[in-house]
This record gives sequence, structure tokens and C-alpha cells, in this order.
Amino acid sequence: MEKISPSKFTPRCYAFIQNEDGAVLVVQELWSGVHLNKLPGGGQEVGEGMHECLNREIEEEFSSFSGPLNWTHIYTPTHAFISRFRPEEQLILNYFKAQQPVVANQWVLQTDENLLQMLWLPAVEESTSWFTLENDKAAFLAFLKTLDQ
Repeated sequence: MEKISPSKFTPRCYAFIQNEDGAVLVVQELWSGVHLNKLPGGGQEVGEGMHECLNREIEEEFSSFSGPLNWTHIYTPTHAFISRFRPEEQLILNYFKAQQPVVANQWVLQTDENLLQMLWLPAVEESTSWFTLENDKAAFLAFLKTLDQ
């Protein structure tokens, strides 16, 4: 494995939120000039727990959010890697599943120059390829395994 030398860690939390039909809420985002297909979520702030981070990020991204939601951890990559956009940062990604389904037509994205669109992605293995980043693809596969239980 390649030796990496970041100067800081950046924890990030991402959400799997299903609607009443089982589809997963996803967003298309422009980040540092790159179009990303990803899950809602983002960076954890100092003094903030992971669940607090998720609820804050969801509230920032969706104008209709009337949280908080309850979360179950489902995936954290075990390998070290550097941020694609900030080479001084090692990312620590945490993926959570909302414990209860939501009503799809009650969710509205706070669109801006970065948040471009929200979609409800079918919770099937074929949807894995929709995600831009490899860790999101791995997390989606881990999420699908939770549906089989």
C-alpha cells in the first residue's frame, strides 16, 4: 500500500435515506468544478457528533427537512486515503442509514451553485454505478446488504 502523508484528518458523514417505496435519496453536486453523484451529507464540525452532523447537513441541503432522523451506522472504509480535492486531508468516511422511511414528495433540495439536483435512486445493485466515487459505491453495496436482513 502506498504511504500517504496528510497533515490532517477530516471526518465526513453520509446518509442513506429511503422513501416509502424503498428508493434512496441522492444528490448531484458540483464540488471544486467536478460533477459528483453522491449521497447527502458532508463534513463533521469540531464538537459535533456524527448523528448531529448528519442532521445538520441534511437540514442545510433540504429546505423541507423537519428532522432530526434516527441513524444506524452501516459502513466505514477501513483503508486510508487522501481527499481527491484536498491533498493535505485524509478522509474518514462514515455512512449511516435513516431508521425510518420518509415521504418522497415532502423533500425539496436547497439548490444553489453547488447542489444541482436530487433524485430517488432505486435500491438495487445496478444503481451502484450511478455513484461517482468508489467509496460511495462500496457503501451502497453495504447498504443493500442491510436490506436483505
